[in-house]
Amino acid sequence: MLKDDKNDIGQQHHQQQQQQSNNDDNDDINVGDLFLNKSYVKKTIEYFGVDVKLNVLDSAATDFDLTGQVIWPSAQVLTQYIIKNQEEYKNKKILEVGSGVGVCGLFLARLGQPCTLSDNNEIVLDLLRLNVEESTADGYKCDCMKLDWGNQDDMDKCLLKSKEDYCDNGGFDMIIGSDIVYWKIGIIPLFKTVSHLLKFNDDSRFIICYQSRSTQTDNYLLEQATLHGFQYEFKPIDTFLDRSLLTFKEESSISIINLIIFKRIKINS
Repeated sequence: MLKDDKNDIGQQHHQQQQQQSNNDDNDDINVGDLFLNKSYVKKTIEYFGVDVKLNVLDSAATDFDLTGQVIWPSAQVLTQYIIKNQEEYKNKKILEVGSGVGVCGLFLARLGQPCTLSDNNEIVLDLLRLNVEESTADGYKCDCMKLDWGNQDDMDKCLLKSKEDYCDNGGFDMIIGSDIVYWKIGIIPLFKTVSHLLKFNDDSRFIICYQSRSTQTDNYLLEQATLHGFQYEFKPIDTFLDRSLLTFKEESSISIINLIIFKRIKINS
């Protein structure tokens, strides 16, 4: 359930950028930036008595590469799953990939479970950092970092951060992600990243929730999961979902949502 607080954040910064551009005709103008919507509103999201406040774009009409500025359906579904199964997350080292505005990771922090949130787009990261900073200011433990799937430097930095945060050999026990499956081209880098960051724990898990847009992409996702050493289980969303709390009600949108739990295949030595 979402509630608007109508706090227009980012608009002043956007106007300053436009004014600076107008005042100096000799400077190169980044035309694309003038069309970026950085006018955010504060929303309160509440599920089952647990709530978080975060800044989001006020419309789903956003550039295809900046979809992380809004709250998408699968993030709402995964958040409900997290709250209903919060015992599974206790004392785990958790990373959220493709965090966007950070809904799922911030709810974990709200439940008392520290979480590292990540994304790879700088505009989205600016918004994510804002939400993380406000959440930590309220006393909840979470942080964020840049993570470009398949980028070895980013993965190494992520492992190092985990090692420093938890004083162990690094890596994570669990990785979560919502609406991170769009095109086949992103699936191999995704599993390369997930496999690398979960390799230190045989019981580690990767949980994703996404809207199915292509049967071919769905099949490719499962194929790559197997090739990267994971077995998988589909979780029927109606076993935990309270539809009355969703901001979208269309059956056509709900029926195509998949929640899949990937577990590392244990190799007998």
